Amino acid sequence: MANESNLSKMLAKLKKVKHIEVYAVILLAVVVLAIWLMPMGENNTATTSSGESELITTSQYAEMLESKLINVLSAISGAGEVNCMITLDGEVERVLAYSNDEQTSSTENTTSSGSTNSTESSTINKEPILINVNGSSQPLVLYQIMPDIKGVVIVASGADDVRVKLDILKAVQALLNVSSAQIEIFVKG
Repeated sequence: MANESNLSKMLAKLKKVKHIEVYAVILLAVVVLAIWLMPMGENNTATTSSGESELITTSQYAEMLESKLINVLSAISGAGEVNCMITLDGEVERVLAYSNDEQTSSTENTTSSGSTNSTESSTINKEPILINVNGSSQPLVLYQIMPDIKGVVIVASGADDVRVKLDILKAVQALLNVSSAQIEIFVKG
């Protein structure tokens, strides 16, 4: 009984707080952002069971983002069933490791007047470092640069409610760091 009275007192205090809905949305956004930033066992590069790093393709990156976004948006109150599609601006860029082989040569010429001219030249050969993967040589990739997000389309069964649509919009903006002009939200039919 003491717990029930304490709970009712807390609820009464919460009801007196102005703009409680705004605070609730902010709290929801913080929770969603925390979930998004939490490591989920997936990085920008995948790893195989042997520990070797696998390269991620542009379509795999888009699918990974879509999957995470659907998981978060489905948790929004009233959103219902959610589908999404993300378009990317470009392809995954791979930065390769290179070996630099610098060769320097110098030449001295003595003229008939007795003066000496020396000339130095250097040549730099820059070649990608190759590694053996499953019997074939491949260039060593240091890291990958993921493309920017071009647009996001969300289809949610609860998007006919303006509050839910706004919550979805804010969550997508926060999670993907895109402007509202890049996001379209539709009601799932």
